[in-house]
Amino acid sequence: MTVAGTEEEAAMIDGCSRLGALFKVLVPVMLPGVAASFIFNFVNCWNELFLSVTLMNSDSNKTIPTALAGFISSFNIDWGSMSAAAVLTVVPTLAIFAFASKFIVQGLTAGSVKG
Repeated sequence: MTVAGTEEEAAMIDGCSRLGALFKVLVPVMLPGVAASFIFNFVNCWNELFLSVTLMNSDSNKTIPTALAGFISSFNIDWGSMSAAAVLTVVPTLAIFAFASKFIVQGLTAGSVKG
């Protein structure tokens, strides 16, 4: 029997329902791994600038990094608009990382300690 199964059974012996054991025991155990997977997937999608610049030819399908690269033309760079747009796109990313940093560290170190 797995460790999660014994934790769930122990919670049910202590008086939790199956749904209560799910939310009080299993979800907190799964949350760091899910958060780490979410963050790595988000960063991977964010870094697909080269592929999206190469393949996207429609303005309605552009991603945020591709739209930021659109401020650069052959002879001019609109630094003011590009900087403002970059700040507006980086702030949500920083907020997500600030909120989820504890879960990222837990998710990365969860499998490294035996015992």
